[in-house]
Amino acid sequence: MSVVLLSVAVAVAGQAAPPTTPPPVTSKPPAQTGARPGSLVLTVLNETGQGLGEARVAVHGPVDRSGSTGADGALTLANMPAGSYRCRITRDGFITLDKEVTIRAGARTTTEGVLSPAPAPPPPPPPPPPVEPKPSAAPSGTPGVAKVLSIAEMADQMIRELKDTQPIIEREIGCSFQTSSRLIVARENIALHRHADADEMLYILAGEATLSMGDKDQVVGAGWVGLAPRGTTHSFTRRGRTPIAILSVRSGEACSGT
Repeated sequence: MSVVLLSVAVAVAGQAAPPTTPPPVTSKPPAQTGARPGSLVLTVLNETGQGLGEARVAVHGPVDRSGSTGADGALTLANMPAGSYRCRITRDGFITLDKEVTIRAGARTTTEGVLSPAPAPPPPPPPPPPVEPKPSAAPSGTPGVAKVLSIAEMADQMIRELKDTQPIIEREIGCSFQTSSRLIVARENIALHRHADADEMLYILAGEATLSMGDKDQVVGAGWVGLAPRGTTHSFTRRGRTPIAILSVRSGEACSGT
């Protein structure tokens, strides 16, 4: 009896195990490649609800887009990735408007923007009042007496009157308001002098001399003219034996009007 049991045990131990069946493989759904884009329809209106054409729209967000509204005030932007966007709406004559918009995947987003009129520019400042020219100050002094005379004859007469005891003769010709004229005839030098409040015009009528004016010297004769502005020192040094005759016209000092 024990021998039979041993044989059965050996036979069972030497038998091969049945093969194992693998579990079935379940197929996975394909991965999504991304969300579908959406679109934006923006209508720009005025405060009375009328569409505003030619309004410029700049959209900034996941992508940047821009465009202008049509005559009905509407602008459509397609293929817009989902996300938040800032829309800036501008139009001449209106205040710029910034508007936040959220576009959802695969959806059509509609929104409106209402623009308010821009305030009128301030009126230009009035033109400054015209500046009336100030009347020039009337010259001081007394009007003179009209005169007509021959300077050459007057000079010849004064030369004849020259004496050793009177080497220089001055004779006033006329004076009116701030202008005076006189004839000077000299057989000697005319010393250095100046006029603080008058300009002096000097016409050489006869003779020859050296005119010293300021720091310059000039030999002058009949036909020469010099101008000594007020405050400028000047003198005449006679050359030769002929007396010098000078017509002096001063301007600036009030005179007596003779």
